[in-house]
Amino acid sequence: MLIEKWEIRNATEMDVDYFLDAFHQIYNQQFDKHNFLELFKKKLKSQSSLLYVAQNAIGNLIGCIVCEKQESLQILKPIIQIKEFYISPKYRKFNLAEDMYSYVENKAIKMGIPKIEVMCNYTATTTQNFYLRRKFVIDRKSYIKQL
Repeated sequence: MLIEKWEIRNATEMDVDYFLDAFHQIYNQQFDKHNFLELFKKKLKSQSSLLYVAQNAIGNLIGCIVCEKQESLQILKPIIQIKEFYISPKYRKFNLAEDMYSYVENKAIKMGIPKIEVMCNYTATTTQNFYLRRKFVIDRKSYIKQL
């Protein structure tokens, strides 16, 4: 049974297993739990990291989003970059992604941050359409080299 009511809150250390599972789903790879936990704790303590989770009415985690505040020389103000955004498959048709994105956007406005940036795969048309509907504009391409 799905419960269509949820709340969005700051992530805590107790949420690490959900983030670990989400990252496994996003990247289709296993992560070392100990190393992941150590980095997760650092992110939770960091002033520049914003980690949020959504949980349903019975307390199950159903979505998470990881953002970073970064300084931009381009506009001389900080920006928010959405780094990871995951919704549990059973909840993808219930507007949870819209609520979580709106939560982040409202946080950015309250912090006086004028810009949100996100990068996604070139083939992720569902993700691209999600952001285009929210008036995101394609700005540049990213090239990555593994060393």
